[in-house]
Amino acid sequence: MRIILCFLFIVFFSCKKQEEKRELVEADAQMELVKTIKNPAALHSQTPNLFANQEGLWMSWLNTKDSTDFLKFAHYKNGSWKATSTAASGNDWFVNWADFPAIAINDGSVLTNILQKSDSGAYTYDIKLNLLQTVMRPSMSDSISWKRNIFLHDDGTKSEHGFVSLQPYGQKSFYAVWLDGRNTAGMSHDSHSGDGGAMTLRGAIISENGDISREEELDHRVCDCCQTDLTVTKDKQIIVAYRGRSEDEIRDIKIKKWDEASGWSGPFTVGNDNWKIAGCPVNGPALASFNNEYAVAWFSGAKEDPKVQLAFGKGGVNELDIPIKINSNPTMGRVDLVMISSTEAVVSWIEDIGDDTLIQLLKVDRNGSKGEVMTVAKTSTARASGFPKLALNDKNIVIAYTLIERGLPSRIETKMVTLDAL
Repeated sequence: MRIILCFLFIVFFSCKKQEEKRELVEADAQMELVKTIKNPAALHSQTPNLFANQEGLWMSWLNTKDSTDFLKFAHYKNGSWKATSTAASGNDWFVNWADFPAIAINDGSVLTNILQKSDSGAYTYDIKLNLLQTVMRPSMSDSISWKRNIFLHDDGTKSEHGFVSLQPYGQKSFYAVWLDGRNTAGMSHDSHSGDGGAMTLRGAIISENGDISREEELDHRVCDCCQTDLTVTKDKQIIVAYRGRSEDEIRDIKIKKWDEASGWSGPFTVGNDNWKIAGCPVNGPALASFNNEYAVAWFSGAKEDPKVQLAFGKGGVNELDIPIKINSNPTMGRVDLVMISSTEAVVSWIEDIGDDTLIQLLKVDRNGSKGEVMTVAKTSTARASGFPKLALNDKNIVIAYTLIERGLPSRIETKMVTLDAL
């Protein structure tokens, strides 16, 4: 019997290795379909973020030189990058692999954010906004067009504020959501608990002049350090996705919606994974919309079965379609998402095949049908490799990520895949 079991184990292990080898050969072939776009980010750059609209594509990133951090961005249009701009610089920032600047464009104005240390504590920092009002008028000088170091919050506490999401709102304004630790002031980062001691989710409108209005709490108890995401539908409905946190430490993804007629909805849970975890998994959701339809992608480690899932929703309905599992190999999540039609989305995630860690891409239809999984690039399991970001540019998916190679400074890679290839 023992001999039979040993034989079966050897056969299983051999088959598994052969399957992994086959998948890696396919991955190498798929990467030949992926075009590399040379980008303007220098060495020692990290944490890219993307924003796309009808005027093209923008990428923001952090660059460090001589102990000073710089927040930079550039505009990509008609196949080339325009001049790089510096939104802000400083030597007192909180720079983190998971909590990185957002960028959004509305009517020619560019809005970004940085995290600035407010005290000596490891997690005491504020959100500062930087607003370029005249990006489409290069003749205007920076001293006239920039409004810098605008506080997004006014609580004045020495606590954690971050994980910002930004989107255009209305003709000229923006909407922002963020995690806010004002109720945790004086507590350690790992002990946020109980009433009056939990991380909260807040939102606000930022006007074209940088004025903050309708600043409010959206959820009184959320996970401490998972990214938020945000989208605004064609009907100007605001949809927010974030990781919640129950009193029993269930940390599933939640969604809230706002519209002018009824205000904010109560939060509803995405997927009902029932993931109980004592600490933050640092793995937030991704959210995107097309007209008034939307989709959300997320990672869960519930039931010791790590997986990435995707679900579609409608703007006027507070429930989602049945979740669609995305990954077929062990995954660490780190998802992003774009919608390419009212019924189709493209999702990215990171998964392991054999000894390789890969950035994967997949087109998914609302009815559950899937394209072929495409491997964009090989990456690292290191935290510094960050979260790959997606954007739709014309009929192409653009992917930006931090490349970490042993003994070399970090740099940003940008890739492009045509929709037809998916």
